[in-house]
Amino acid sequence: MGIEEARLIEFFDAYAATLGAFDAEATAALWGLPGMIVTDDFAGALESRADMSAGLAASHQLYRVLGLASAVPEIRAVSALTDRISTVRVRWRYLDEEDIVIVVTDSEYLVRDDADGLHVYLAVGIDEAEALQRAAHERGIDLDVFG
Repeated sequence: MGIEEARLIEFFDAYAATLGAFDAEATAALWGLPGMIVTDDFAGALESRADMSAGLAASHQLYRVLGLASAVPEIRAVSALTDRISTVRVRWRYLDEEDIVIVVTDSEYLVRDDADGLHVYLAVGIDEAEALQRAAHERGIDLDVFG
């Protein structure tokens, strides 16, 4: 029961490629609608691909300043909820051009196998905000300029 782990690995590798390319539209296409993002300090649902793409593009500004060149996902846990819905814990490593780790962060995703492929419907950012703050501090970057 559940989505095969090989498909999830392929999906998150594709997701990582869109992040590394700063391709917000391609990343948004990997989301189902509505898509919801939840962190300790934020909860929001995005109803359209355009809104999703705009939100992702805004985060790309920070990733660029931090020097992100690629993202490497590592699936840490999969829990099948139904035949077509799984939760997936992913550890992300954001690397710079020299493959030096900028940030290591964990997220939990709710992924559904739709007729046209896998899509994320919910992302819970476990520690990304703190990890990005640490990385910015280490690199002397003022996060206040990003709102």
